[in-house]
Amino acid sequence: MDLITQFPLGDDIAVTLLVLGLLSVAALVAGAVVPSRLQRDEDAAEVDDDLGRRLGRQLSAAGSIILWVGLPAVVLLYLVPGSTDDRILRSAMMVVGLALGPFAAWRGLAVQLASLGLDPERRPALISRLGALTTTGALAVAILPVVIVVWFLQAAGSSALMALAGGAAISALALRATAAPLDTAAASSAILVGADEHEIDTDDPANLGAAPLRGARMFRRGAAGSADLVALTTAAAAVGVLLGVPVLAAEGILVVLLALGVALLAGGVVALVPHRGQPGHERGALRLGGVVPALLGGAGMVAAAALWLPSAYKDLRFPQVGMENFTDQAITGPQPLPREQLEPQIAQAGSDLGTLVSQTDDSRGASALLDMVTLYTISPSVAAASALGLGVVVALAAILLLDGTGNRIGSTVLRTARTSRTGGALGTTAGLGSTALLAAGALALLLIVAGVLSVLSAGVPAMALALLSFTGLGALVVAVAHAGSLMAPTLVDRPEAERSLRDAAAGAATGPRAALLLAATLTALAALGPIATALQVAPRAATVWEDRALHGLSPTSLPLVGGIGLGVVAVLLVTASLLDGARRLGASAVVETRAAMLEKRAVVNLEDLPDMVRRAVLPAVVIVVLMPIVAGFGLGPAALPGLVIGAALTALALGLWSLGAGATLENAAAIIGHGRYGGPGSWGHSGALGGAVLTGTLRSAIGSVALPLLLTSSLLSALGVSAMVAMSTDGTSMYLRWGIAVIALIIALTCWVIASTAAEVDLEDEIGEISRPLFSRAEEEPSDGLDAMDWEVEEEDAEQVSAAVTRPASSGTRAKRRGTRKGGGRGSR
Repeated sequence: MDLITQFPLGDDIAVTLLVLGLLSVAALVAGAVVPSRLQRDEDAAEVDDDLGRRLGRQLSAAGSIILWVGLPAVVLLYLVPGSTDDRILRSAMMVVGLALGPFAAWRGLAVQLASLGLDPERRPALISRLGALTTTGALAVAILPVVIVVWFLQAAGSSALMALAGGAAISALALRATAAPLDTAAASSAILVGADEHEIDTDDPANLGAAPLRGARMFRRGAAGSADLVALTTAAAAVGVLLGVPVLAAEGILVVLLALGVALLAGGVVALVPHRGQPGHERGALRLGGVVPALLGGAGMVAAAALWLPSAYKDLRFPQVGMENFTDQAITGPQPLPREQLEPQIAQAGSDLGTLVSQTDDSRGASALLDMVTLYTISPSVAAASALGLGVVVALAAILLLDGTGNRIGSTVLRTARTSRTGGALGTTAGLGSTALLAAGALALLLIVAGVLSVLSAGVPAMALALLSFTGLGALVVAVAHAGSLMAPTLVDRPEAERSLRDAAAGAATGPRAALLLAATLTALAALGPIATALQVAPRAATVWEDRALHGLSPTSLPLVGGIGLGVVAVLLVTASLLDGARRLGASAVVETRAAMLEKRAVVNLEDLPDMVRRAVLPAVVIVVLMPIVAGFGLGPAALPGLVIGAALTALALGLWSLGAGATLENAAAIIGHGRYGGPGSWGHSGALGGAVLTGTLRSAIGSVALPLLLTSSLLSALGVSAMVAMSTDGTSMYLRWGIAVIALIIALTCWVIASTAAEVDLEDEIGEISRPLFSRAEEEPSDGLDAMDWEVEEEDAEQVSAAVTRPASSGTRAKRRGTRKGGGRGSR
């Protein structure tokens, strides 16, 4: 028992750490044992012997990107100022973080592969359980190292946790970037060639792109999704501890551990409750299966925080984290003073706070004094519990906003499907327009969060940012509670599943993924705390320009504005790079699939795509990692907050938009394919299929990449700001700093040039004898249409009626129609 009673942070935190560690180990063991014990039919058609090998090659392709980009990042992190022990610890923790992503991805794929070959009748009951195994396994991979670091380093482990989160974010970014072009290639093969050109259902074994599409979806949901969870969980824990301890002492760590424990328990509860959807009500059962654990977990978390934390600020455990004395000279003068000695004076000043505000100026010392007096008027239990509850409410609201895009009988999907009858462009426009409005509503939730937190924190910036990180933790609990929805499409979106169940599962993951993205944005914006602190405590620079580039954080500061612009540019450059890679791989997949169809091969050979993707996605990952260096050394450290804000908000807006648009067009194509609005083979179906591939490409290139992108930008900026501040104040030549920024730009440009000069399929005209069958539609005999109707009748056979008669089209108009039909119609139909 001495292990618990003598723990420096308190016995309650010690018990919490031990329970979290045991739960994490249990989740990892369950994730390894349960899938292997499932009874499967190894002779089932879906058990593809080559599927595991293809997924392994894709995972190895992402692993090589992680090594190429992650290891240089580890070296750069070692150069950040600090003691030798701190540098070694930070670098080692980033290496661990780089390894967590691929490990979680491998575990997620193992659960996905275990679902193949299950009896169709058993799959509905296993939706929530297998989803929870995937989600809780990823949480356990992230929580276990957090528990170890906090146990041995206590409050001093925040920098190690930040390095751990930075490595996990880089690995998640590499996995998502690798998945984006391959996802587009698989969709192009199965949908554009198989479904659109040859009218073969995407689930039909005759569709040669069906197997690559299934593998791409499994990688996206299992591997990349698990890596996203690891990156978000480690980042939320690191930022929460880093910001929570200075304002809430040991209770700042306690709130983080409480939220992580509730998230893990919520996933565990989902694993124990089977899916019980009645025929015709499956969608409601899926939604309740996520909302009920989210509400229960959120309510329990808020209640525990309100009852566990002290209601008076002076009762926080300051000595346990080395804060027993006031050390800020603006408060104590030249010598540190014990808290109990100054707390009566602080309480008296807090009772007349208005007078104190009127008597102080805007200097840093006066602001520090006001912040400290104001903190002693705040109730920690109310502030922390309210922030956690706000995260739960905002995440549920985001899920409800984006939920309509996944509902196949919802107004957004039906409107898009109807509009597709007029052409693919207009149908896609309808989907993009509707989801842009939903994305704007979800983005407006951040404004609500900012307004509420400004009241809860009483205007103290450090407390506001700490509460912002707690809000992200509350949103994480809600997303984890929807584990069943995250896994549902993998299990039931199959030909043998009931139609109502497939419709319910389709798009069910869009809302929870939006909640995850919102939680990541809250965490990324909270990472502004260490950046702003490093800039505030930095000494004055040698020149006026350098000093403004270091301390200028006003709205009129050009470095800050330039940083915001760089953040926006970084997101757009990543999107452009991934879209170009998707274009290259998609074109190769289409040509290869067409050739396989013409040659009547049993399978399509897309084995070279994982090797091609390394070169295609390298610039995207390099740009995200190097952009903080360009901003900090090129424009000055004051540009880093702008970089984080610009990248986070741009990625959130575009990510939510593309997530909703991809789900909307995918479901609209399915609605038409099931027989409505023209049915399979109609112009509307063709347009919806093209729109589904387009918006799916956007979803893969930015919607899925947005989460690790904004986390990587914010965490690397927070990790590197001390080095940039030190070089700006220790007399280092500005030309050397600019040279570092230029070298970073040259490296990014070199990677871009290498990727742009990679070999791609030749799509020029008249390439021998294969050009026409590969790039032209088959000839079609003129079909009987409106022009073939006999508009003339014999005079003696005509009846005299009083109805108005529509005049027949002129011969010139009919000729134009025939020409349009022959030249622009779907030749294979």
